[in-house]
Amino acid sequence: MDSPPPPLPAPRSPDPSPSTLPWPDLLAGAASATRRLVAAHSRHFLALSSLLLLPLALLLLSLPSPLLLAASSSPHAAPSVSLRSLLDPRPIPLPAPLPLLALAAALLYLAAFAAAAASAHAGFFGRPVRLLASLLSVPASLLRLLLTALPASPLLLLPLLPLPAQLGTGLAVLGVLLLAPFWSLAGAAAVVESTAGLSPLRRSCRLLSGAPLAALSAFLVFAAGIGVTLWGFGGVAAETYDAAAGWAGMAPVVVKAVVGTALLAVMMLYGMVANVMLYMHCRALHGDLAGEIYNEFADMYVFLPFDEGKDRHVISVVTIWP
Repeated sequence: MDSPPPPLPAPRSPDPSPSTLPWPDLLAGAASATRRLVAAHSRHFLALSSLLLLPLALLLLSLPSPLLLAASSSPHAAPSVSLRSLLDPRPIPLPAPLPLLALAAALLYLAAFAAAAASAHAGFFGRPVRLLASLLSVPASLLRLLLTALPASPLLLLPLLPLPAQLGTGLAVLGVLLLAPFWSLAGAAAVVESTAGLSPLRRSCRLLSGAPLAALSAFLVFAAGIGVTLWGFGGVAAETYDAAAGWAGMAPVVVKAVVGTALLAVMMLYGMVANVMLYMHCRALHGDLAGEIYNEFADMYVFLPFDEGKDRHVISVVTIWP
């Protein structure tokens, strides 16, 4: 007599909703995916950083920060010096007005983010990550990012107003901190979903409705790292060296510029990729990736070494979402 079939296993409890999912777990998952993605495509991201992020980092370190400007404008501040010998302390004039240099840095940052976001989105689905394809996607994505950044652009103009430097910078930082939990994924949405204007901003608010602390924590971590690097290694154009000592006198300034540029480029790269990974994880929690994953892998074929001459076998992907 045949034995009765074994009982069916008890159904699993449904996954927690996005509103009840602990934000540290969401942040840890995005960080782990970022580390794996950058490690898997290290040469690609190294080339991308060399083309876009290293020039941006060097430009940011060369520009005078608002804190240095405030210190130099105080009555008890020491006279400014330049990257020259101690016998010639005249400051080196900027090659262009400061607003134009700030605009160039902003455009270079958006171009680097567009390329990094396209690469991270392709790597998330296991597609080939090609440098040329990422660079070719920059012009269209840059235009969308500019249109998306228009509502927040007045915050970037606050340090340029005729206000005390510390007050303008403080107001800009406060505005960014208030908007970060809601708009921080708008850039990734603009690049991945090919949208612009207010649509990526509304998309970011909807995705972060259940996890605003995750976006704010990720923003604070990378913003603090970049800020500390700019504070510690910034102002390399205002450094002094002893011309009589030759290379030994100039070596500390060169090492400071090289180390600061490398650290700043690495932090910006990981911040951009982590932003895209957090965006993809939020989409998965809201059930927006089920159809995209099905369309990505439903038509894949499996070939075995002994299947020559046989028909192709299609793998069906079944997704169960509560």
